[in-house]
Amino acid sequence: MSHTSTLSQQNYWNNRWNEWKLPFYFSKPALHHIKHFVDGMLSTGYTGTLTDIHRESLQERDRRTLSHFLTHGNWEASYLEHIVQRAAFQQIQAFARRERSPMFVILDDTVCEKTKPSSQATHPIQGASFQYSHLQRRHVYGHAVVQTLLRSGDHVFPFATARYDPQGKSKIELAGDMIRAVPLSSCQTYVLMDSWYPSASILQTCAERGFHVISGLKTNRIFYPQGIRQSLQSFASYISKTDTDLVTIGSSTYRVYRYEGKLNLVENAVLLLCWTEGEGFDPKQMKAFLRTDVSLNNEEILSYYSKRWAIETYFRTAKVQLAMDRYQVRSAQAIDRYLTLLMFAALCCAYRSQGNLIDGLHRYRIQKKHDMIEFIYNQAQRGATLEQIKTRLRVA
Repeated sequence: MSHTSTLSQQNYWNNRWNEWKLPFYFSKPALHHIKHFVDGMLSTGYTGTLTDIHRESLQERDRRTLSHFLTHGNWEASYLEHIVQRAAFQQIQAFARRERSPMFVILDDTVCEKTKPSSQATHPIQGASFQYSHLQRRHVYGHAVVQTLLRSGDHVFPFATARYDPQGKSKIELAGDMIRAVPLSSCQTYVLMDSWYPSASILQTCAERGFHVISGLKTNRIFYPQGIRQSLQSFASYISKTDTDLVTIGSSTYRVYRYEGKLNLVENAVLLLCWTEGEGFDPKQMKAFLRTDVSLNNEEILSYYSKRWAIETYFRTAKVQLAMDRYQVRSAQAIDRYLTLLMFAALCCAYRSQGNLIDGLHRYRIQKKHDMIEFIYNQAQRGATLEQIKTRLRVA
């Protein structure tokens, strides 16, 4: 997608962007900037700066136009997110139908950590606050970003992203909006989430959409075995090995107790209380899972829930390879637009590699190296001097 791209590479992306109707939503100048942002973000060595975008995408205009595009540009990030959602859903639904597998809507959030500004800072980064980081197990300063992926089999696509604003909607409300944005399908659809998200409103939203839920549960949640109200952890202290079944998921084996009945939020659901085989039945070591569709067996429930791991690998790739948490823009609008552009770049990678972001990113970077070599060769064949080629590639 850069100026050095081969004709076949350019044709591929022009066809995709026309298929996704980008020219309908964005002006030519806006498309020009989007192209350079995507190319820069996907380039080897990208560190999150606009200088990197300008250099790696061979943007011919002044670097400050990129900052203006994020902060003041006349374009709607919501249109780009709509394109991502439509393309991701169409792909995942096609895979699910062809492979006769369920569709999964995976929800989670991550923290983009930032340095807390001093009290004398004249232009502090907007919208940042202290957020709990599950990875670091402490509160850190930065932005919390709620993300949704769509998955079928091994095919995974980004679907929606939203920065949590302490002055705006809660994470639960943002997650509810994302679930409602998922189109209805004839394919069985499951919403996967960790123990933080299965609130009454999320469960209700999923039920209204006809989606089943598989989620983690906090061990202080209340249920009603034989009509007696108690917490999961209290009940677990009475469970012994003979009450459990042995379930193997991948290379791990678990002891699983299954309960089916009323919860404080659901009239009838399945609860699985799980311990790693061989480590005893300490209630503090227990993991609990909720399933609103009682037809699945224990192995299916845990196997489906394990597919939630895709969002953890997505966050890692987005941060390490695409600099998701290293942006240096400061205004709230610029940050939101940056995150949307990054999600669109991730979609472009996943789309060409059948829903494999890592593979798509690797292919893009290899192709860009090939394109660079081909460009240099063609320029030399046309009589360009070494200095002219270096100038064009900004390595002079």
